[in-house]
Amino acid sequence: SGAPEIINGRLAMLGFVAALGAELSTGDSVLRQLAEEPTLITLTFILFSAASLVPAFARKKGDTVGPFTPQAEMLNGRAAMIGFAAMLVLESVQGAALF
Repeated sequence: SGAPEIINGRLAMLGFVAALGAELSTGDSVLRQLAEEPTLITLTFILFSAASLVPAFARKKGDTVGPFTPQAEMLNGRAAMIGFAAMLVLESVQGAALF
């Protein structure tokens, strides 16, 4: 079952978009954002993890809604995981926000 990868992918998509949006609006790096708001970020990820558990385990193979297929979600999640990791590495090397 791909449930753990789906949950991790959803969290990576959430984290990447949220971190990028916050970075663009504040100019703070991801690690600085986490240092400034650890509780809110942690609670958000716990909430999304819990919300992802039900459909991840209850979904039947091959359920699709338009362009939203399990394969597309898996691919987008993998891309978000790589993108988020790359953003963390680049910001750590540069010592500043990416954007």
